Amino acid sequence: MNKLTEILNKTLSYKLAKSLFAEMKDWIEIIGNMGMNLFFSVKCLFTGQLKSKLFFEQASRFGVDSLPISLLMVGLAGMIIALQVANEMVKQGAGDYVGMLVSVAIVRELGPVIGGFAVISMVGSSMAAEISTMKVTQQVDAIKVLGVNPIYYLITPRVIAGIFIMPFVVIIANAVGIVGGMIMSKLVTELNAENYINSVWVGLTVKDFFVSIFKGSVFGGIIALSCSSIGYRTEGGAIDVGKATTSAVVWSFILMLIADYFISFVCY
Repeated sequence: MNKLTEILNKTLSYKLAKSLFAEMKDWIEIIGNMGMNLFFSVKCLFTGQLKSKLFFEQASRFGVDSLPISLLMVGLAGMIIALQVANEMVKQGAGDYVGMLVSVAIVRELGPVIGGFAVISMVGSSMAAEISTMKVTQQVDAIKVLGVNPIYYLITPRVIAGIFIMPFVVIIANAVGIVGGMIMSKLVTELNAENYINSVWVGLTVKDFFVSIFKGSVFGGIIALSCSSIGYRTEGGAIDVGKATTSAVVWSFILMLIADYFISFVCY
């Protein structure tokens, strides 16, 4: 029996199954930690234990530090869409619909998603690296010794800031993306700016704006929650900090796109 077990342990199928089980266990632990941290963050908010200073510090990171790269990326996305479609649509006599196409693509999808990617790269990665470094250097233990709840101190302000500040980033990014499409349409086809703006208002609805804002709020919460939670569970040394940062970025991308799919499926 021991001989058979030893042979099975050396098989590729066993190694793959063992590796998959370990990964699934790790995924479940991460999702569980995120759920608990979200619960404590909401509890902290509604019980009035959220420190305003900590909130505004993280709000500045979400709303100021990430804004330039978000505007640049979404603005370029709007220009690229207009560059690809404006000329052909004008040739087909559909020039009045260029603004509608660009604005719908930006407001419904590209603004929140690309803005979220920018926030992940600028804020999420630094957030994960910061908290994981504090964890491995025992700064989190020092916070506990001082009688402070590290969840309330480190994670809650980031999550709440992400939920409330990210929508403003998305709103500004959407506007820049639409303007970028207008500029490119003018350069490529000399499309009248007034026709472009009229097309934007015809194509967009109030629902589109609210869904875009809601996506921004959900994406901001996901980014802050996943990066903070993964950073907080880091153990080891400098190498583990790097792994945790990479894992946090990957998880943020995946969870954000999953949330985007379900929100789009429900709303549209």
